[in-house]
Amino acid sequence: LPEERGLYPKMRVQDQIIYFARLRGMRTSEIKAKIPEWMDRFQVKGKPTDKIKDLSKGNQQKVQVIATMIHMPKLVILDEPFSGLDPVNSSLLMAGIQMLKENGAAIIYSSHDMANVEAISDHLIMLKQGRMVLNGAVGDIRESFGRTKLFIESGLTAEDLRAFDGVTKINQHGQEFELTLADPAVGRQIFAKATENGYIPEFRQQPPTLDEIFRLKVGEADA
Repeated sequence: LPEERGLYPKMRVQDQIIYFARLRGMRTSEIKAKIPEWMDRFQVKGKPTDKIKDLSKGNQQKVQVIATMIHMPKLVILDEPFSGLDPVNSSLLMAGIQMLKENGAAIIYSSHDMANVEAISDHLIMLKQGRMVLNGAVGDIRESFGRTKLFIESGLTAEDLRAFDGVTKINQHGQEFELTLADPAVGRQIFAKATENGYIPEFRQQPPTLDEIFRLKVGEADA
């Protein structure tokens, strides 16, 4: 699935899907039977008899996705598959990718959207100027940066939290504070202080997100 659409604009939707699926060994009768199911799966706004050029860009992208997936391939290569999709359509595509994954497909894809990478990937390779800077399981990569992100809602004020050595940054979101820690061990001290009087609504300590790691690694000066 290339990032730029590779469809024939004057062909009808069903003819386009049939053409690519037959190249991959499916029978025409089998393809026609599956097209309505797949168009419903991706909520394509249009009919199988509509021409590609008469669909919106988003729906054209969905047709291309269907043409890529309908034969249930065992290897899928996707280039920026979420590019230009709104959150609803991104969720539909993510569900389609997960479905292929659950059916045993190996999926290789490139993306700059770290939230989607984190949600569906098992293994990550991060490149900077063609050079590999990270390689490993997503969870292992995150944990290797330490649990330096802390989310807390308690009776402690911003001033109380800043008083702890090792708190390098504080952001406030309503009643919640988001802290960046120089040392994950500081979290234990904060937890002990915050729970002196018992229950607190929130305490969550976790590694940085892939988005934060991406910005850290890509923003590094070349060695």
